[in-house]
Amino acid sequence: MSAEGEAGHSVPDREALLARIETLEGDVERLETDLAAARRTSYRRTAAGMAALGGVALAGAAAFPGVRTVLVALAGTGLFGALLTYYLTPERFVGASVAGGVYGALAANLEAVAAELELTDAAVYVPVDGEPPARVYVPERPLAVAGVPGAEALRDSFVVTPDHRGLSMRPTGGPLRGDFVAATAPVPDAPGGLARAASEALVEQFELVDAAAPDVGDRRVTVRVAGSAYGPVDRLDHPVASFLATTFATALDRPVELEVIPDSEGTYLVTCRWDTFE
Repeated sequence: MSAEGEAGHSVPDREALLARIETLEGDVERLETDLAAARRTSYRRTAAGMAALGGVALAGAAAFPGVRTVLVALAGTGLFGALLTYYLTPERFVGASVAGGVYGALAANLEAVAAELELTDAAVYVPVDGEPPARVYVPERPLAVAGVPGAEALRDSFVVTPDHRGLSMRPTGGPLRGDFVAATAPVPDAPGGLARAASEALVEQFELVDAAAPDVGDRRVTVRVAGSAYGPVDRLDHPVASFLATTFATALDRPVELEVIPDSEGTYLVTCRWDTFE
């Protein structure tokens, strides 16, 4: 960006893009609220149906003594199932096609913003204090040339310093990383153990991929993932790749550069590398 651009049209452009990002974040929050309401309604209807089945079976047990034992057992099963369904509704269940569509629209808009700012394809996840504990930074110049800005500069969506220009965002993998830490006790310190635990979480805990196989190297980890629920993993800040990069950046307390390469149909190599900044 030229000095003339900074004095003229670049500031209004940045403000417009910032407002666009804030609008997108608001849309995502509203969609999440609507999805949660729809999910609760669906489960409550299921619970009501099971309770009705239990009630009919209980009434039948009184009317038909010959099959009372079977009907009482059926009534107990229906009523107990209704109780469990009503009170133990999964808190993070969202249809894969719906969630994938929401992410796809958000990713397309973020990629358009990055293209308008003429940013590179690089993405680095940087640990910061506070919440979220990491930011994803997309720079204007190659990381090997400009490096990574400080945590304070990364708190702004548009990073404009004498040495750095780029886009700083909350990573989509931040909330997933929080759930992973809460469910994993203790979180492994070594890269190998952390890679195995995070890969297992992608498959078992979050069900974001069908398979995840980690390969640990010297100051880098590559996870081969297949069957992504949210579509192509090589999009900007994809939840699968973002979760892995955010988890490693916060666990190792150092910037992690992310690279995602398509390997075969539906399979991607997600590499988190922290040797770039040594």
